Amino acid sequence: MDLIKRLRHRFILLAALSIFIIVSVALLSINWMSARSMQESCFKTMNRIADNGGVMPMREGHYPAATTWFIDSDWNDESRESYYSTRYFSVIFDRENKVTDIHAEQIAAYTDTEAVKQALQILASRQDAGFFEKDGSDYGFIVRTDTNQDKMVVVVDASREFTAVRSFMNFSFRFGLVCVALFIMVFAALSNRAIQPFIHNFENQKRFITNASHELKTPIAIISVNAEALEMVNGENEWTRGILKQVHRLSNLINHLILLSKMGEGSQFQLQKTLVNVSEVASNTAESFHLLAEEQHKKVEAAVEENVRIETDEKCFLELLNIFLDNAVKYCDEGGTVRLALRKGKKDGTVALAISNDYAAGEHEDYTRFFERFYRSDESHNSAKAGYGIGLSMAQEILGMLKGKIRVSWKDGRITFSMVISSL
Repeated sequence: MDLIKRLRHRFILLAALSIFIIVSVALLSINWMSARSMQESCFKTMNRIADNGGVMPMREGHYPAATTWFIDSDWNDESRESYYSTRYFSVIFDRENKVTDIHAEQIAAYTDTEAVKQALQILASRQDAGFFEKDGSDYGFIVRTDTNQDKMVVVVDASREFTAVRSFMNFSFRFGLVCVALFIMVFAALSNRAIQPFIHNFENQKRFITNASHELKTPIAIISVNAEALEMVNGENEWTRGILKQVHRLSNLINHLILLSKMGEGSQFQLQKTLVNVSEVASNTAESFHLLAEEQHKKVEAAVEENVRIETDEKCFLELLNIFLDNAVKYCDEGGTVRLALRKGKKDGTVALAISNDYAAGEHEDYTRFFERFYRSDESHNSAKAGYGIGLSMAQEILGMLKGKIRVSWKDGRITFSMVISSL
């Protein structure tokens, strides 16, 4: 998957996650307020019954003006049918919990005996108000205690209200999921247009890098030839050595930039899949870094399992090793050791590769940024460690094409790049 596709997928994912969070919070808030409103309405009804001696008061007077959508009606605005439609019972006890009065005519689910039994259970719970479920129906209750220690238990059937809230909840969440799904589909269809300016700038950047790199190759080659000619005429000196060294750096930089540009578009970079003895490649590559490490008073050690083979691109695998070993030698502490370890992976057709080096200053490094293009941890323009911050970025691109995964860790003064590479 190329860079543009990854960007597009990430763009869609973040947008979908954002809308999902917004819709979820909105629906949860609406349903919570709906449930609270239903509970408060039930408690209002039960309090009116309790205020009226355990009996639902009948509405009197004229019908009020119609209420608005945004203003809840109070008791005086309720319908006359509330007296007949409310299903409830009330039981009054004295201080010794003996029944002194009972009203169960307005409910069919409870007989007088059952009403008293239920009321005693409510008193035993020591709750002043709440809800309970019985035989598939939902009920609300309150307990009132007067100055004489007489108690009144009022129970109201709230099944219709609970059913309405549950139905609204189910419908709202289904509707929310449909809206999120539609948003994702529409956004996915329009995402290409949204990132088109980035695509345009990215293509321009690639063309500039490629064209500039090719244009620079000729003058760099001329400088190199002229420097070598000066050495032949006047002999080798520090100035010609410095010129050739910087020419070599610039040549490597240009080659890396061209390669990195091609890798940014996977379709333009063709892999040559062959059965590769990665053990042999790793051993030879580690051996080639011994002299470079010794010049810097460092060591390179290799622990390679013999005859490990996978189907991969040999040139890319070699380039991957060169980048990580060069980075390890460059940033290894003075007198430290670079270690390369290679073995068969846990799954068939995979290889486990680890490259580590001594790096005492790495405890507080931000390893999440190591693979950013042009990122350097020291931020110093005068760093003694030559580099442009593109090596690890290119290594990550190569690793992606080779179906590999990488993890960076630091422990006991050593930094380790652990990779698992699968056969193509």
